[in-house]
Amino acid sequence: MATKAVNLETQRVKLERKERAILDAARGVFVEHGFDGARMSEIARRANIGEGTIYSYYESKAELMLAVLQQFWDGLTLEAKDVMASTKAEGFFDRLRALAQYHLNTVIVNADFINLTFALRRNNSEVSVSRDHLRQYVAVFDQLFRRGQDRGELKRNAILWQARDIFYGSLEYSGRSIEMTMDVAHKQRQQGPVVDQMVTLFMSLYGADQSAEGDDSSAVRQLSLQLDQLSEKIDMLTRRLPQ
Repeated sequence: MATKAVNLETQRVKLERKERAILDAARGVFVEHGFDGARMSEIARRANIGEGTIYSYYESKAELMLAVLQQFWDGLTLEAKDVMASTKAEGFFDRLRALAQYHLNTVIVNADFINLTFALRRNNSEVSVSRDHLRQYVAVFDQLFRRGQDRGELKRNAILWQARDIFYGSLEYSGRSIEMTMDVAHKQRQQGPVVDQMVTLFMSLYGADQSAEGDDSSAVRQLSLQLDQLSEKIDMLTRRLPQ
């Protein structure tokens, strides 16, 4: 029985390894040739398998493209969560810096594939990445932002979706600009200043106003005092009532 279990485990590992090879090869071919120009025969050649083997995993090129997209965005989500989990800093702005550094570098390193991803969405392709996978990725930022509000580091009336668009939109635009300067003569743009400016922008736009918080605290204390006085008056009236 033990030998049979080991054999089954070995077979499963082999199948998973072959599937990863197919997905890696497919991603490269899709980036180079686009979805329409990609050929399953070329994907099979790069994965060192027969073309028929691919169809034992994926029934069509569209299904394979969807699997590549899902693997990519799910991988980014897990990596972003790992970045947050491994960040020792507790403050919002330090954690925002870590996430910004991760996302900016990701946009630069994966520029070709991300361009393909959004081109498929713009063309309303049947193989565009689902909104669910995108939501799972940006949810890492959403959780961080809400945590900052709960901890009093950010304005409570800040609108989440606007902050999210500023964060991802600005970093993606900057990432494209940096990526475009990598192979040209003029000086390459650096990632560090972009991240610094993003953190500074969020401090300016969304950082909690300490003076306003002081006013709020004063108002709360005043209200508490009034409630105490009212409670004392009620106690006095209660004592005067006939037993």
